[in-house]
Amino acid sequence: MCGCLYAYVCFHRMPSICSFLHSSSSPTDQKMGKSCKVVVCGQASVGKTSILEQLLYGNHVVGSEMIETQEDIYVGSIETDRGVRELVRFYDTRGLRDGLELPKHCFSCTDGYVLVYSIDSKESFKRVEILKKEIDKSKDKKEVTIVVLGNKCDLQEQRRVDHDAVQHWAKAEKVKLWEISVADRRTLIEPFVYLASKMTQPQSKSAFPLSRKNKSSGSVDG
Repeated sequence: MCGCLYAYVCFHRMPSICSFLHSSSSPTDQKMGKSCKVVVCGQASVGKTSILEQLLYGNHVVGSEMIETQEDIYVGSIETDRGVRELVRFYDTRGLRDGLELPKHCFSCTDGYVLVYSIDSKESFKRVEILKKEIDKSKDKKEVTIVVLGNKCDLQEQRRVDHDAVQHWAKAEKVKLWEISVADRRTLIEPFVYLASKMTQPQSKSAFPLSRKNKSSGSVDG
């Protein structure tokens, strides 16, 4: 790949997720579907950046000191459950503290959200509940995919967020929730494959209602 303007790196035993640094002229781009915008948000210090670094590059060292994020963009290529590789742009937002809200531009033209909390912090889950309400108010009628991640599931002795309670909340809110650990990259794969698959799934024919005339005449295939 010497001399190319892009790098395409796959990870052994993890074929579904690849990091992808690209130029607009990349031939690989032409083989991919639409590019989706995903906003990753949550309270400060819950591991948002660490999740993306580990997911895409597999190089996060647990316990290493992270620089506070202002706003970064990561680009990843994810193979969906349909076998199609989709380009996803992850907007890694600044960790939210008291008095800080998610910037308004994060609600614009967004296809999906990853809401992150830490299982050792009740406050971080309360922030996720607030974010979910803000998203519901801002999305209008547009359908967006929301995934909730409870990080640090390897720290069971320090758990402060009840597993059954948050699963009940997720079911009521109609969102998918996984407990994950940055220390185990395998726990990150399923949520992000689901996210990419859900955001890009083809519309079913039922999404286009037929007129009574068409229904009776049977003129529509399928």
